[in-house]
Parts: sequence; C-alpha cells; structure tokens
Amino acid sequence: MTNWDFYVKESYDIVRRAECELTINLAHEVEAYLVHMWAHFLDKPQVNTEPICIKLLESTHKPTAQRKAILKEVGDECLLINSMEWGRSRWPSTNYYSDMGQMAYITRAYLVRPPEDLFDDLAVEFQTATRILRKCRIN
Repeated sequence: MTNWDFYVKESYDIVRRAECELTINLAHEVEAYLVHMWAHFLDKPQVNTEPICIKLLESTHKPTAQRKAILKEVGDECLLINSMEWGRSRWPSTNYYSDMGQMAYITRAYLVRPPEDLFDDLAVEFQTATRILRKCRIN
C-alpha cells in the first residue's frame, strides 16, 4: 500500500466517523471530495502560504484552465483554515474564510457551462463541510 492509499483510507475513516457523530449524510461526491482533500492535506500540509484575496485577484487575469486550478486551491484552503480555525484571532472577520471559500467554489462551478455540480454543492455545503472537518480535527 502506498502512502497515498493509506492517507485516503484513513481519511475516509475519519470523515465517515465525523459524519456519523454529527448525524450528517453528505452527498457521495462531496464526501469523496472531502476525503481526498483531507488526504492531500495529510500528504502536503502547506496551507495559507499566500493571502487568499491576492490569489483570488490574480486568478481573474489567468486563462480558464489556470483559473479553475487556482479557484479550487483557494476554496480548499479556505475550507481547511475555516475548519481548523488556524490563526482565528488574526482573521479579518469571523466569516472571512467562509465567504472567500464559498465565493471561490461558486466561481469555479460557474466558470464553465454547464456549471460543475460538485463545486456548486461545495459552496452550498461549505458550513456543513466545515463542521465535519472540524470534527475530524478533534478525533
């Protein structure tokens, strides 16, 4: 078993346990996304290395393929930071990372036609995903 396989297996167990404890059932696609995002974080924990607003602003001048990648990265980063509450005392506002993450995901969803349902769902379920990942942190 490779490290990645191990991270995904453990991440799945952690996310499912959190869902069960919170009595939340996410859509399969959103759950799978959270599992892989958490596994990626375990493998490469570089988060918040550049201000989120700068990344969002810079993405507006990029070609669609690059913009999609940046918006996904920003959404994921905001979800992790919001869930883990890293540096909360220095946040510009209590909703900053939540608002920025939702904006990144919804922009990513509607960047192409037809819209990508997964990223639309992530924007809508941002607070629920935050609760699940926050529970993962505690477990």
